[in-house]
Amino acid sequence: MTTTKSTYHLQQHIKFKHILVFLLIGVFQFANAQEADSIKKEEDPSFFSFSWSKIQKDKTLQPLYDALKDADFGAQRFSIFDQLIDHHAKKANTDSVLHYGNLYVQELGNWDKPEKEKKYLFAKAYYFMSLGSSLNGLVDKSIEWNIKGLQEAEAINDSEYMYLHKVSLAKNYIAQNSIDKAINLLKESISIYGKQQPTITYRALLQLGNAYSQKKEYDIAKNYYNSSLELAKQFKDLEAELEIKLHNAKLLEVNKEYNKAIQMYAQISNQAKAKNFNAIYYEGALLVAKLYYKLEEYNIANVGLTMAYINAVDHENLQFQRESLIIQARSFYKQEDYKNAYATMTQLFGVLNEIKDKQQREIIKELEIQYETIKKEQAISDLKEDQIKQQAELDRQKTIKAAFLIGFLVILIPVIALLYTYYQKMQAQSELAKKNEEINSQKVAALKQEQELKLIKAAIEGQDEERKRIAQELHDSIGGNLAGIKLQLASVKEKTQTLNTISGQLDETYQLVRDISHTLIPKKFRQDDFTQLIKEYTKSITSTGKLNVEFHPHPEDKINTLNEIVKMELFKIIQELMTNTLKHAKASTTDIHLNYFEDSITLLFEDNGKGFDTSKNREGIGFKNIKSRIEKLNGTLHVDSAINRGTVVSIEIPIKNTTNDNI
Repeated sequence: MTTTKSTYHLQQHIKFKHILVFLLIGVFQFANAQEADSIKKEEDPSFFSFSWSKIQKDKTLQPLYDALKDADFGAQRFSIFDQLIDHHAKKANTDSVLHYGNLYVQELGNWDKPEKEKKYLFAKAYYFMSLGSSLNGLVDKSIEWNIKGLQEAEAINDSEYMYLHKVSLAKNYIAQNSIDKAINLLKESISIYGKQQPTITYRALLQLGNAYSQKKEYDIAKNYYNSSLELAKQFKDLEAELEIKLHNAKLLEVNKEYNKAIQMYAQISNQAKAKNFNAIYYEGALLVAKLYYKLEEYNIANVGLTMAYINAVDHENLQFQRESLIIQARSFYKQEDYKNAYATMTQLFGVLNEIKDKQQREIIKELEIQYETIKKEQAISDLKEDQIKQQAELDRQKTIKAAFLIGFLVILIPVIALLYTYYQKMQAQSELAKKNEEINSQKVAALKQEQELKLIKAAIEGQDEERKRIAQELHDSIGGNLAGIKLQLASVKEKTQTLNTISGQLDETYQLVRDISHTLIPKKFRQDDFTQLIKEYTKSITSTGKLNVEFHPHPEDKINTLNEIVKMELFKIIQELMTNTLKHAKASTTDIHLNYFEDSITLLFEDNGKGFDTSKNREGIGFKNIKSRIEKLNGTLHVDSAINRGTVVSIEIPIKNTTNDNI
């Protein structure tokens, strides 16, 4: 019933259109006469020619139509839909916008991709559907598409389509006269997205101007229009510029500057027609016709409204059809042409019914899309079930074949495995024998070397200890006795030549004992600089390639003034620490810092070896020797080490008098 009714109205529209084409010749003559009279009354209005902008098949779209036939389902087709919808929106071909928008939504629903990947495209497709519905006067449906698109865009935090849907939603609120609601939404959106999406911002500013114009706050509206126009010019968007100028021209009409308003309407409409911006051209023509109606120039108004209606019918734009028929019915009524007024109202009711029919068809289409989506999902599920069955059969056949193969391999593999194992065992034994031989050779060499080192070290230590003991005996015992005898002689009151001679001999003997005790201390600590001896020692360790040793004395000249005993003890301590590092630490680098500061000398010995747990590790002979030597010098020892973190040994020895003349 609905389809038959819609077909009837369409036939009536076409019939009416062709009748009007023949009648318009006479009407134009009358309209031109009226317009001439009007020109006499007004100062030089711009010429505006009402004309029929018949739909022509755009040849530039043919490559897109051809590409659509061969395009793969999915991204390729969606890209073509984008271009076609953008073109038809500029031409105000609303049914084409809705047609491709519906295809977009339907194919997205059937696209076998995760929902997260499709949300951006759904947000875009819903925006196209909102645009088409709005152009057709289906405001409630347009709002529904906006809300759906906004939900998709918010799910992926896409600022572009969140902003576009909010601006479109505000435009629909203005159409519903919910002005404050629209203003709040627009201002909030501009504050959030304005800077990052400037090409959308001038659309938002335009809608703010429309909202304040509806509230009759024309100065505020003009400010928003001018801000929007400035941005549109900045981005060289001519279509947006013309649309904004059209709204500025409406403000001239509000201020009763009718001549200027007609001039601007005519200028903008002519520019829009030249650039094929049909939506702007239709609206401009309709505004001119409405203004002539307001000026009671009903004949001219009727010509303009008739042409606006024919254009709207050709482009299937129900919104413009409705508006032009409403004004034309009033115009015929004002002329007391009740017959045409009635005929126009009949057409208007037909348009209103068609708008309702379209709303119903949109609901049905949406349900069909949902149904198709469910069917697609069911088909995918069935396909997956068939695939599972086929896979199960393939798996069964593979299992049978595998069983035969396994039976054969069960016999062959153990034989190969035994042969291979035997071969591996023979190889392993041969390698093990070689490695054991090498390890034993290395152990023997290491033991010999270690034994030799121990013997040399023991011999040197024995000699050093013996020399040290003799030197101490000479210095402390004999030297002490001689010093006591000298003091006793010094206490004798009567001095004789004999006593003086004995005293002199005692001095010579004491000095001789002192020189002998010093001579017994190893010569190398007296002949060479102490720091140079340590450098040579560390260099010999580094030259082996097993350990890199760095020695840092400071100040070098002052360290070399230490007495021989302190030098010897420090050297022995460094040797013990180095021996421990070589034997146990498995280090690659060692740093030795020897610093003389104020009345103390500090030795810092650090390696990057494996370290040890100081709470569990027992002290070896080496560490005991080091402690013994430090205690003799009244020094302190601190050891800091941890597993896999290296070892740091810090030693501090107080030095009161370090010249070689005193011990």
